[in-house]
Amino acid sequence: MSLNAEIRGQLFNYLLRHADDRLVLGHRLSEWCGHGPMLEEDLALANIALDLIGQASLFYKLAAETEANGRSEDDLAFLRDSAEFRNLQLVEQPNVISHTQLRGSFFSMSTMYFFWNS
Repeated sequence: MSLNAEIRGQLFNYLLRHADDRLVLGHRLSEWCGHGPMLEEDLALANIALDLIGQASLFYKLAAETEANGRSEDDLAFLRDSAEFRNLQLVEQPNVISHTQLRGSFFSMSTMYFFWNS
């Protein structure tokens, strides 16, 4: 089954937005590595960050295949300007206060629950 250009473009943007959300949130959470209040929380946040970056890799790969423009998942993840990222602003908030970052992570991951279970 072949997708027309309009649907292919919409699917590409959809996959790219999900990938960008997970990549940025994963990087934000990884900034807590070594700075958590207790060892268990530190390791949990690092593992969640790795999981999010793995999900981003999957979405970038699917987006690259959908685009069929010769770009790889690494091109989409790392060779774009910051203005080209389409992530939610919620996930890119600075790590100033831990409960603010965790609240943003909670809301972002809550939406992921419905995404993965639909």
